[in-house]
Amino acid sequence: MMAILGWLAAAALAVWAWDASRRRARDIAALEKAMAAVAAGDFTARPEAGWSLELAGLASQIGVLAVRTRSGLGALASEKTNLRSVLDNMAEGVVILSPDGRVTDANAAVERLLGVPATGVHGRPVAEVFRHPPLQDLAREALATRAPQSGEVTLFTPEERAFAVSATSLPGEAFPAGAVLVLHDITRLRRLEELRKEFVANVSHELRTPLAAIKSFAETLRLGALDDKAVREEFVRTIEEQADRLTAIVDDLLELAALEGGRRALKAEELDLAGESRRILAALRPLADAAKVELSSSVPDGLRARADAGAFERVLRNLVENAVKYNREGGRLDVSAASEGAFVRLSVSDTGLGIPAADLPRVFERFYRVDK
Repeated sequence: MMAILGWLAAAALAVWAWDASRRRARDIAALEKAMAAVAAGDFTARPEAGWSLELAGLASQIGVLAVRTRSGLGALASEKTNLRSVLDNMAEGVVILSPDGRVTDANAAVERLLGVPATGVHGRPVAEVFRHPPLQDLAREALATRAPQSGEVTLFTPEERAFAVSATSLPGEAFPAGAVLVLHDITRLRRLEELRKEFVANVSHELRTPLAAIKSFAETLRLGALDDKAVREEFVRTIEEQADRLTAIVDDLLELAALEGGRRALKAEELDLAGESRRILAALRPLADAAKVELSSSVPDGLRARADAGAFERVLRNLVENAVKYNREGGRLDVSAASEGAFVRLSVSDTGLGIPAADLPRVFERFYRVDK
């Protein structure tokens, strides 16, 4: 009897062990399946219920791991999207290089500035993507020395452009993890500098002419012409005219400084355009007569507009003076105006040389002058 009981106990224990082993194998398989799903990106996967006590804690931790992994990857994706948005909306061109000098990323400004498609450069050597030796040299130095590099380069893309370029290596353990090139377009700044130099040269010339005349006539008077009344009066009149010319130049410079500094407030008032135009043309008629240019005004009587009187006179005088200066002998100049809705368009037309079509986009650029 005891033997039978022992045999039954052993059989029951064997069955229990076999069932426990089978359930543990099933649980481990479910754990493996859930882990594989999480590794594949399915962060909603969870091990099936019914765990043994020794595996229940592990199953719970897999769920926690999935939640944390999903949260971390979501944050990384958001940061990557934000970084991509920042890069693509930058005015500067940004190029990221691998340690071996291959392009791993480039923002949209690179395509706009250099004409290089930003989407087709990944994995290609920098020398193949940017066929500009100055850029290649800066990138090579940044990768080789780990020291920040910078310089100013002129590239043809295909038009000539000036860039301030900086190259910085990315930190790595033993060697740089790559480099970042940043290109800032300074073409407009360099063009303005050249125009400023030209402007200073032109102003110096304009100032030198009346100053030379004043000095010459003053020396002549000092050396004996004071005794000749007729000559003396003529010379003094010329000195006065040249002084007025200097005053006008200085006034123009002060007006320019005030406008650029935002200190020139326009005062709108109602103007009789026909009367103002005829008055300005009358003041400039001696200049036109000397150049043998006929002046006329076809501004309709009674046409009025609100504008700053001083600014209106300065603009119209400048337009008429230039039109006379660059007109042909025997040419004509006419001032006209017409209402256009709530505004009035004032036009100065002439028979002069005109402005070349290539220079028209730069008419309102500071200090710009068409090549003679």
